[in-house]
Amino acid sequence: MGRSADNSSAHPGLLQALAEFRYALRSFQRFSEQAAQDRGLQPRQHQLMLQIAGLPAGRSATIGFLAERLGLRQNSVVELTDRSVAEGLVRRAEDAADRRRVVLSLTAKGSRLLDALSASHARELDEYGPRLIRALEQIGRARNTGKDGAQKANTRSLRASSTKRITPTKAQSSPRRKG
Repeated sequence: MGRSADNSSAHPGLLQALAEFRYALRSFQRFSEQAAQDRGLQPRQHQLMLQIAGLPAGRSATIGFLAERLGLRQNSVVELTDRSVAEGLVRRAEDAADRRRVVLSLTAKGSRLLDALSASHARELDEYGPRLIRALEQIGRARNTGKDGAQKANTRSLRASSTKRITPTKAQSSPRRKG
């Protein structure tokens, strides 16, 4: 059974902000997946091509690096690469520095498809970007409100405990005999 905001220990505003952020993120992801499929690609092929084209400076598009970036196992990236090579989207080449490694790059066809997808994604982010930013700002405000509330509760608890009178028990108040 699902958990409602009423019986959760998290601040209700934080839960609402997290839910809104997740909804906006997932909405954009659904758009992205559909856009790839509309162009005859599997969504993971689009993500593979994006990671190859958008490599950080000084990095190579190796299977291991792409597996990390895509959150997949290496054998899954090999299969994805095989399909993408077969469709003429990606090419393999030996790494000049280490001939045991394979480096991937985009073909002209892969670059054209990625350019079209990237343009449609940029347009779509005109709508989703502000929604995501607002949701992140709401999360920040809710976290700060939650922290303030927790700090105030801790302060009240400390004040209450410091005003309690400590009375010794009989064992503590009676002198000890040396024996």
